[in-house]
Amino acid sequence: MKTILCATDYSDNSISALKLANVFRKKLKAELHVVHVFDISATFISTVSLAYARLEEAAFNSHREKLDSFCWKNLRMMENEKGPVIHVVENSIESNGIIEKAEEINADLIIVGMTGSNIVKDLIIGSTATALIEKSPLPVLSVPQISKLSELSTIVYATAFEEADVLAIKKITEFATAFDTEIKLIHVSTKKEYAAEDQMLWFKEMLKEKVTYEKISFEFRLSDDVFNTLKAYLKEVDADILVMLEREGHTLIPNLWHYDLVKRMKLERLVPLLSYQKNSIGIS
Repeated sequence: MKTILCATDYSDNSISALKLANVFRKKLKAELHVVHVFDISATFISTVSLAYARLEEAAFNSHREKLDSFCWKNLRMMENEKGPVIHVVENSIESNGIIEKAEEINADLIIVGMTGSNIVKDLIIGSTATALIEKSPLPVLSVPQISKLSELSTIVYATAFEEADVLAIKKITEFATAFDTEIKLIHVSTKKEYAAEDQMLWFKEMLKEKVTYEKISFEFRLSDDVFNTLKAYLKEVDADILVMLEREGHTLIPNLWHYDLVKRMKLERLVPLLSYQKNSIGIS
């Protein structure tokens, strides 16, 4: 992981995301880029008498200064310390602007703050974090405002015992190694489901062949309530990050590991949520 892009709207909600992005930068010796996306029509709606070119120039200059100040203030950098690379992008759809910039700089990871306390609004019209999880070809780490992470001790990965999980776990080990993090794999099976314990044995063997990282453990839970069982497990092991793979179409566990579960976990804001799309790990 060489390049990290953190998106911010200057809000208090995005400060934790910026700080965690800086933790990743230091541990992984990666280059940190910070982007702010604005809509020029919304920013300067009261000054429409100015020429568009002047509006655009003023908007970019204003946001560059504000973004630079936001980074220096919240990262508490020393005067001689190299700061992040900052970018200001104009786009009426924030998530699109972030994805375009991430692809332009060949980012390996997008980090963004989760929506604030307005869960109803997030459910009805969505949020930037939700849109990124849905659309981004890159992994997205959504960080709740309450997060104070400075180290990663425990990563929880919710697995469905699919081959795609092996590839995702291999991706996780790329940064887990730098933190010397324990990866806990959990599978929640319904009582009416297939013999998941047998499936777990098969999955363990496949994982052992393709992933050399040693600090990986397995947990199997039997429950009809996947969502709340997963929530309880996060608290039980004091998870620092939850990792989930978006699953579409027919899988071994239809419906239970669908994108809606990822979205519900994001809304809970318990821990930072790292979401992978299948195409982000090499599966079309």
